[in-house]
Amino acid sequence: MPATLISNVRIFDGVSVISESGHVLIESSLISKVSLRDSLSVSENCIVIDGTGCTLLPGLIDAHTHVYRDVELLETSIKYGVTTVLDLHNEPEWFKEISDLTRQRNDISDVKSCGFGATIKDGWPAAIVKLVSQEPNVEERISRWPNLTDKNSIQEFIARNRAAGASFTKLMQEDGHTLSLPFPTRPVPTPSVDLQREIVNTSHEFGMLTVAHALTNHSTLSVLKAGVDGLAHASIEPINEEIIQAFKKNNAFLIPTLAVHASCSGEEQESREKFSAHLEGTAKEHLLGCLRITRKEFSIKSVYEQVYTLKDAGIDILCGTDTSGELVGTRAGASVHHELWMYVNRCRFTPEEALQSATSKIAGRFKLSDRGKIEEGRLADLLLVSGNPVQSIDTIADIRGVWRNGEMLA
Repeated sequence: MPATLISNVRIFDGVSVISESGHVLIESSLISKVSLRDSLSVSENCIVIDGTGCTLLPGLIDAHTHVYRDVELLETSIKYGVTTVLDLHNEPEWFKEISDLTRQRNDISDVKSCGFGATIKDGWPAAIVKLVSQEPNVEERISRWPNLTDKNSIQEFIARNRAAGASFTKLMQEDGHTLSLPFPTRPVPTPSVDLQREIVNTSHEFGMLTVAHALTNHSTLSVLKAGVDGLAHASIEPINEEIIQAFKKNNAFLIPTLAVHASCSGEEQESREKFSAHLEGTAKEHLLGCLRITRKEFSIKSVYEQVYTLKDAGIDILCGTDTSGELVGTRAGASVHHELWMYVNRCRFTPEEALQSATSKIAGRFKLSDRGKIEEGRLADLLLVSGNPVQSIDTIADIRGVWRNGEMLA
């Protein structure tokens, strides 16, 4: 693979703009040199790309997806500049297939996964999987999920997940209070705080970060009391001081998933139109669709306020969408752009803060030290866009080039 020099380009390194006319050299799969002013000497066969008028960013990361075995999701994600996705519940054998493929191909997004979520009998996410899955044998698949009951079952689960390639642990705390799904029983069975604490502690012993699904304040407080490192969704209920202090006590992060909250409530249809305008056929129909499973007394406006309030209180906000090929109202890659737009236009972020949430902040919190920033020695997972997204987040969609492992997407 020949070296590539991107020259005369504005560089957003994942934290801030470090140069208005810098130069970045890619050799093999890595960022080998970064010059903030002076041009770089290169070999005769080096590919030189003039970045005048453009901005170079780290490849975007989606901190909440469900890949399953959907290669198309990864092919689509990378076209939007999303070079890594975090997979928050999957069958270990499916993740192995996908993981093997990402090592063979640079034209798809990379994947880090939790493998199996930390499930209990009849608990979440069985109801939503049954609702959206087209599989004829979905009940059989669900029957193979973990049934955690005590310390021994948790130890076995975490060890097996880690051996299967899991990078972190996903906890589930969903009683169905905010959702209008046909649950067999209500409330949905949920783990005790003690059981969740054991899952967190065991995960930490294995060096694994923990992130939890929770949609209410009560559930959020439960998993924060258990010591969880982050939340996989914002609560749909209005935020209060107890929630803020619980986040601070844990130094926990939040992945808001505004894209799927909007689909669940049927809101943000006008902005969904904006981000589906370039699509046609079933792809457009899928993104314009809505799950409409949030009970009518709850509104996404509470989520917007929560995200702003927690960010203002110093809590890390990480960009994640809950995208899945089976969840209408989402689309790989496009929903990341929509999510970032909502941070700026609904949650009062600056464009710089929004971009941090999809690059350096995720890399830092999930210990992805090889990506998420533009600096020498990191992977050359990069996004080149026309204009300045630090001034206008809309320009993130004007893509001029995407690289993964130093190879430019055709």
